Amino acid sequence: MTAILDHIGLNVSDLELSLNFYCTHFGFSERKRFKASDSQDGLLGINGVNAQIAFLENDGISLELKEYSSPPNTNVNPSSSIHDVGLAHLCFQIENIDDWYSTLSGDIEFISSPLPVASGAKIANLRDPDGNIIELVERP
Repeated sequence: MTAILDHIGLNVSDLELSLNFYCTHFGFSERKRFKASDSQDGLLGINGVNAQIAFLENDGISLELKEYSSPPNTNVNPSSSIHDVGLAHLCFQIENIDDWYSTLSGDIEFISSPLPVASGAKIANLRDPDGNIIELVERP
């Protein structure tokens, strides 16, 4: 048996804000948008699910953004740490990391400036609008 990664899903607090963030800064384009179906209650094991879902795509990578309007969710962790259990980060391979850092650092919260690592790559970490950690890597 073989499994192929189909998409990455992120719950977001503001769908429009997150769409703008990923499309503007990381080159994603919106592929489709729809309201969560009635089967979401059963799939998620949560009653009364109401959500808007958008699928974005960039170079064969599919990103699902989901904003729940019900049930209410106050479990937002904008200060998650990269070593917490669970999804640690999304990583984008880029060129000219110093240019990216200079361009984005006025608008986006960076955790670190670009730093060299043992492999010869340079890495910087930042946060999306909901505090999810994004890694930028420039490979040698």
